[in-house]
Amino acid sequence: MLKDVIKTMAGRLGYTISKTACRRDGGGKSAMGELKRLMNGVIEPVVFDVGGHHGMMVKAFRELLPDSRVYSFEPFHESFEVLKANVAGDSRVRVFNYGLGEEDGPRTFHVNEHEQTNSLLPTDGEGAVTWGEGLLTTQRTMTVEIRTLDAVMKELEVPRIDLLKLDVQGAEHLVMAGGRTACAMGNIQVLYSEIITRPTYQGQKRLDEALRFYHELGFDLHNFYNASLTRENQLRQVDAIFVRRGR
Repeated sequence: MLKDVIKTMAGRLGYTISKTACRRDGGGKSAMGELKRLMNGVIEPVVFDVGGHHGMMVKAFRELLPDSRVYSFEPFHESFEVLKANVAGDSRVRVFNYGLGEEDGPRTFHVNEHEQTNSLLPTDGEGAVTWGEGLLTTQRTMTVEIRTLDAVMKELEVPRIDLLKLDVQGAEHLVMAGGRTACAMGNIQVLYSEIITRPTYQGQKRLDEALRFYHELGFDLHNFYNASLTRENQLRQVDAIFVRRGR
């Protein structure tokens, strides 16, 4: 989501940020096109959108997969209200004003200068070097409700997630830690996760750590998409698709 903030800010200054070479793989597929292909043959795919923000990805998934059922989770109340309004009238979408993490209960949430950068994790001191001044500056903290993925699947009576999208600003591993049972049982099929690769949040995983973590949970890397680079051409963020091993 950080790359979307950068694009918006650049646009206000009259600049355009073009798509990177990682946007497409060798077969010419965009990330969304590849997700659609991976969902071929799945009847009424269940999509969990973790980090719903204003619902942009909910709408994208509903257009991409017209028969899908989408569950979107957004802990920040102001963003949640926009999300709720944006998907109103779509009976195949349900929205929830809480986040997902490693355990149930209240958690401190960091509200930053740009709400797209809000996170359970505090901002790293090197974040401004990676993304520019002010973007990640924390304005205040608040308490939000956090649930585990395993608990939510049980409560909502969702036995299987066909597509799990993660965009929670460096805390993706916390979401997955709360879904270890679902992973072990093979109840999550495809992951579409943002991975921040340069210092941005305290406690985020490095790229190699993230790849190892997902592998240990039973997922194989499928491909990378939507790379974002620093001015020094260092990779600072990338989206990745993972597929359950043996799927």
